Amino acid sequence: MGIGNRRLAELIRELVSDDGRLRETGSDRVEDWMNSYSPKEARFIAETLALMASFEESRECLEAQLHALSELDTADRIGVADLTPLRDIPDARVHVEHREYLEDLAPYLEKGAE
Repeated sequence: MGIGNRRLAELIRELVSDDGRLRETGSDRVEDWMNSYSPKEARFIAETLALMASFEESRECLEAQLHALSELDTADRIGVADLTPLRDIPDARVHVEHREYLEDLAPYLEKGAE
C-alpha cells in the first residue's frame, strides 16, 4: 500500500524546499498520512527529516521536523531509518522545545553508533 510515488515526491519537495514555510508545512503534513505510509516510504521520510534537521537554521522548522520524527516514532513507523544526521545539530541550535524530541529519538542515534 502506501501513499504512492506522486504524493511522496510532493511531500519530499516540501521537506527539502528552500522556503522555510514549506519545510514547516511539509513537516506538519507528515502526520496527515501517518497510517498510510509503506515501511519504505516511512523510512525515506524519516531519513529526509533527519538530514534536513541536521542543518536547519529556523527554530520553528527544526521543531516541526523533530515533532514529525517523534510522531513517526510514536506510530512505530521509523523502522530501520538512519537518523544519525541528528547528531550534527549544533548545541547552539538546540533549544528547550527541541530537547525532549531529541531525548526520545536518542535510541536511534545509539543504534547508528554501533
